[in-house]
Amino acid sequence: MTVKPTIYVVTDIETTVKHKVAFDVAWKSIDRNGKEYNRGSYVITDAFKLDVPYFKEKLGFYFDDTYAHLITPKCFASVRTIYNQQVKALQELGHKVIFCAYNASFDATHLGITSERLLGKKFLYEQMPMLDIWHYWANSCPLHYTAKLTASKKFYSTTAEDVYRFEAQVHDFIEKHIAWHDVEAESEILLNVLRRKKKMPLVYHPKNFKGSIYRVANNRLGITGKEKIAA
Repeated sequence: MTVKPTIYVVTDIETTVKHKVAFDVAWKSIDRNGKEYNRGSYVITDAFKLDVPYFKEKLGFYFDDTYAHLITPKCFASVRTIYNQQVKALQELGHKVIFCAYNASFDATHLGITSERLLGKKFLYEQMPMLDIWHYWANSCPLHYTAKLTASKKFYSTTAEDVYRFEAQVHDFIEKHIAWHDVEAESEILLNVLRRKKKMPLVYHPKNFKGSIYRVANNRLGITGKEKIAA
């Protein structure tokens, strides 16, 4: 019997200002070779009844991306159904399916908050393993990693933007904070780390994700934060 490859559902959201509900949700399901199995990219129409987007200056781009069929407007209930049906279909084919995101605690938590707020239901139909791409990367980040310094000047930045710049060697990369676009970058980071074949820090509930990941990476680099990095 052929073993089906594990599928990683790389997910990203953008949230509103006050209530932190997701108004932009996107994902891409891939295996460790980068083969794509399905995807979704949606602006959540009913989220705007509650609040305005955090990055409201980017609203014009959403009109452009919708016109270009990169984003589809839908209510959250429909997006929740599509997401879970895609996961279930992959599971029924024999794949292990893992929820993934960069800083996954945020995405998983706020998808749940949005679902409870708009629908009174959990986002996921069933519990599934979850992977924080940020933590996975930090556990095996290259020892020659460098990036801009954090505000404290004591650590290297480990944002998705800076990590992508390093991993892809695209030094002028700017994170758009539009979900479908960020999913593409985060998928590339994940694929790079998968090639390192290190143990995955899987959890089954958002509350179990490790915090202060920037320290994990910087400690691996020998930077404790006790001494300021020379600028």
